[in-house]
Amino acid sequence: MKKISVFIITVFAFSSFSARAGILDVSRLTEDGEFSASFGAAFKTGANKAGDAQNDISSGTVEELGLEIDYTFLEDWTLSFATGNDYSDSQIGLSYKILTNNGFKLDFSTNYGIAWTKDAKTDKRIGNNNIDAGFRIHGIAGDVFQWAAKITGQFVFAEPKNFWNAGLILEGMYYFSPDLATKVELKFTFKEIEQPVTLYDRSIKVGVVYNMSDNASVHPYLKYHFKTKNSDHSDILPDDVWELGTEFSVMF
Repeated sequence: MKKISVFIITVFAFSSFSARAGILDVSRLTEDGEFSASFGAAFKTGANKAGDAQNDISSGTVEELGLEIDYTFLEDWTLSFATGNDYSDSQIGLSYKILTNNGFKLDFSTNYGIAWTKDAKTDKRIGNNNIDAGFRIHGIAGDVFQWAAKITGQFVFAEPKNFWNAGLILEGMYYFSPDLATKVELKFTFKEIEQPVTLYDRSIKVGVVYNMSDNASVHPYLKYHFKTKNSDHSDILPDDVWELGTEFSVMF
């Protein structure tokens, strides 16, 4: 039987125990007919160019993390629905397992972000329709270490000018015990390529994953979004942001 993926970086290690593959594992393959969901909440602190705070941890303001629902069918295909990315409030996606070897796996995925939301007063659409696609390689080394790398391209339908993004995500996961692991994610994105200049968006995310059961996992983490390089950044989006959050994942 097969099993799916979620995030990655690189490392090494050896151990005598065999880690249990949890839902939030970096190199997990879903089984045919599997239905799963992930969701969570986070504190954020940071400001944009205009000086407006994102959220203040000391004020107790909580930001809801996106909900993602996945369903695997015909063994190798997974259909997904998520409540948004950087450009739209919701997106639908499809992924396909190309290679499923234990040490080296390859997936292809594509998503379409739907800019449904409109301003109630002006009826102006908030956000932009967008489409992305990417390849993800991932695998397991020595039972206790999992790794992954994903390369993506994204096209955003924006006014007055459309633009491209390209990204790289590296993830790594090391199991200390069959149910407890550390997890690291590095993300680097080229945004608005040459429109008028390319922005360099970078973040690092570190946390632990605890598999509460074969069907449920929890992932508390700390994330830092670096100040965007090569731009003054916008008056709206936050920059230089700390995020403390918890993600949950369940399988039905």
